[in-house]
Amino acid sequence: MNKYYLKNNFLFLAVFLSVIVFCAAFTASAESLADLQAISKSLDKRKLELDKREKDIRTKEERLKALEDSLIQKDIEIRKMQDSIVARLKEIKIQEDKNLDKLAKDYSSAKAKSAAQVIVKMDIEKSVQLFQRLPSMTAGKILSAMGTIDPEYAAKLSEKLTPDKIQGINAQ
Repeated sequence: MNKYYLKNNFLFLAVFLSVIVFCAAFTASAESLADLQAISKSLDKRKLELDKREKDIRTKEERLKALEDSLIQKDIEIRKMQDSIVARLKEIKIQEDKNLDKLAKDYSSAKAKSAAQVIVKMDIEKSVQLFQRLPSMTAGKILSAMGTIDPEYAAKLSEKLTPDKIQGINAQ
């Protein structure tokens, strides 16, 4: 064999091996490129998902803030209403006290039997409040007359007028 022939074969073999190495490297780099593109797509998709979640969270935060502001406003309104109601109840209590004082004065000057006939038809709590304002002598006369008209009502009224605990005496 000739030197020239060996040299050509050797050169051919070297080129052939280089092509094979190049193809292998190109295939590996093509696969790496495909992997990188797949990873890039996956990351882009994940970024879109995160952006959407962030937007949803911002929307929910804004809604929660609006609801919180609304609740604070409603709380302020409720407190104002409560204050108004408390003030009105105080006015009513003052007026009731004035009315009961006047009623006690009127019943003090009325006949016991006439007063008793009216009082037995009143709410028991109002009767208690009225009797607490009457002078003792007048209250006794009216209660006595009431005993002949409605003894049950007179007993209930007497019971409510009696303190639960008499100071100095222990209930055993």
